[in-house]
Amino acid sequence: MLAVYITGPGKPDVVQIRQAPDPKPRPGQALVRVEAAGLNYAEIVIRKGMYPDVPKFPFIPGYEFSGVVERNNGCTKIGEGDRVIGVTMFGAQAEYIAIDEAQLIRMPANMSYKQAAAIPVNYLTAYYALFRLGNLRQGEKVLIHSCAGGVGTAAVQLALTRKAELFGTTSREEKMEYLKKIGVHHPINYRQDNFRTIIADKTESKGVNLTLDPVGGATFRKSYKALASGGRIISYGVADLMAGSRFNLPRLLWKFVTFPAVRTLNLIQSNKGVFGLSLNRLLDNPDNIQSAMAELLELFEKGSINPEISKVYNFKEAAQAHKHLESGESIGKLILKFTK
Repeated sequence: MLAVYITGPGKPDVVQIRQAPDPKPRPGQALVRVEAAGLNYAEIVIRKGMYPDVPKFPFIPGYEFSGVVERNNGCTKIGEGDRVIGVTMFGAQAEYIAIDEAQLIRMPANMSYKQAAAIPVNYLTAYYALFRLGNLRQGEKVLIHSCAGGVGTAAVQLALTRKAELFGTTSREEKMEYLKKIGVHHPINYRQDNFRTIIADKTESKGVNLTLDPVGGATFRKSYKALASGGRIISYGVADLMAGSRFNLPRLLWKFVTFPAVRTLNLIQSNKGVFGLSLNRLLDNPDNIQSAMAELLELFEKGSINPEISKVYNFKEAAQAHKHLESGESIGKLILKFTK
């Protein structure tokens, strides 16, 4: 079979298409022919050599895919011919994958393979951030950073199911209309405007109840100050630390040294909470993933959520897809297609 490989840390040209051995399903596994796979910012971080817990290079990346079960080796709930969504640590960006049955979910009949591959990483991250850790309640005010991206878009759709009032940041003026289109009440171009000032103005200086932050650094500091009493920040990335890090070691060290620390006494006195979220550390418990995915697929069937797919690449163009995602120009989700 053919597969996408990250051959070592570096620029997008280290992403290559190579032949790989056909996978053989163990007992309790299914062999799935991959139709589509999602591309995530985590793959950019991996490619820069800055992601923990990765296999030895070269390896096949990919956390999410959709496809058709071609062989069933003792699975009891998934059968041959079933259309499935898969969630895995690595290995999704290949023509075939052998995977445990517990990591597979049947696709709704009205869902396309592209939509299915766009759901697991982005929507599970947003779901855990908003509902499990953030405990979002009806009508609360939510600040979503990197709002035009895959997780940001998913978070907007999910937060609107709780009638939240949404503040969303982006770095490009052309993305402001997109944020309005998907339902963000207060789009903010953070390169032109101070989001703390806008939040203070729109909330009578009370602040927001919940913030989703994949950036860290100065953005985290400002976001913490923009929280209302009882507010929560969910930190699920450190894009500020990662940006350009592999190619500028002094800059990386300075950012690491100055990365904001959380002081327990300050949390107590201000009645605020800070949570960390790493989706890949949740994959050890398939039951949690299955229950969350069941809720997400129910919301999809009701029409409450629908992935925004900005571009579909043939998997042989994976390096170009990396360039696009890393450029900051993408909106919503990027998908790699494995069938004609």
